[in-house]
Amino acid sequence: MGKIGNIIKILSILFLMLVFFEAGLIGSYTIVTSEVPNIQALVDMQVQSILEIFNKKNVDRIITKDPNVYRISNVDDVADTLKNLAQVDGVNINDMNATSYQSLNGKTVDVNIEVLGYSGVNNSGGEITIKTTPDLKITASATAKPTAKKVKIDISTIKIISVMQLTYNNRR
Repeated sequence: MGKIGNIIKILSILFLMLVFFEAGLIGSYTIVTSEVPNIQALVDMQVQSILEIFNKKNVDRIITKDPNVYRISNVDDVADTLKNLAQVDGVNINDMNATSYQSLNGKTVDVNIEVLGYSGVNNSGGEITIKTTPDLKITASATAKPTAKKVKIDISTIKIISVMQLTYNNRR
């Protein structure tokens, strides 16, 4: 029989292990719940658990490393463009960064830009209050060229992905 016989033996052993595992699962379910098990639901639960291990999101998270974070060389131009495109009153250039999964090797790279922004002034109480904390998170995409451990963003390629309102919980 040779190789085919060995393969049949291995498959038989795996099948018997699967049968004993399922019998143990059904038996323990019966003991724990004192009910007749729904075998189809138990099998579906096992299949779903196995498939969740291999879903795209989990595989990508395991395989993909963290993105590279780059400093932006033309911060002022990028800030003005983001401010105009997102229609906000200002952005915090100190916290602006560009991230990419691509490495800098002399060509252009696609980057995501994240920055905190400020919405309008608050004059609801009859007095004007200038906000000291940012209340928006702006995410944009663009292309960039590497320049001495930094990236220079091509401002004509900036596209706003999202502008999210930040909420702070001031309760103590």
